[in-house]
Amino acid sequence: MTLGLIHTSATLVPVFQALCNEHLPGVNVFNIVDDSLIKDVIKRGELTTQTARRVVDYVGSAEAAGADFILVTCSSIGAAVETAATLTRVPVLRVDQPMADLAVATGTRIGVVATLSTTLEPTSDRMFLKKPKARSRRS
Repeated sequence: MTLGLIHTSATLVPVFQALCNEHLPGVNVFNIVDDSLIKDVIKRGELTTQTARRVVDYVGSAEAAGADFILVTCSSIGAAVETAATLTRVPVLRVDQPMADLAVATGTRIGVVATLSTTLEPTSDRMFLKKPKARSRRS
């Protein structure tokens, strides 16, 4: 099995490598890194169409490189990851997806803390748009 990781910061490579070594022994892992993606999102204050297209291309590249699963480790580009997932034949996961799903399933009031303001909207949208029943819980 092969896991393709897509990062917007090179600093995340050793973090996720250590996590994969600990929790996914025997899984082959490769990394695609492009920090200009997050720099563009920060500069523009949002995910643009052009940057989203590049994210979709990286997900396609990870699939072409042999990934059986793809994890994108940046929440700020989540909308592009959602689009990319519809265009690939392998599962594509946003790093914030499991956390958001668990929060919606178990919480009644949910807060989001993020290191970048550009993460707040994509993560909040993830929680409240994916699970229609959760919309009424939004405070």
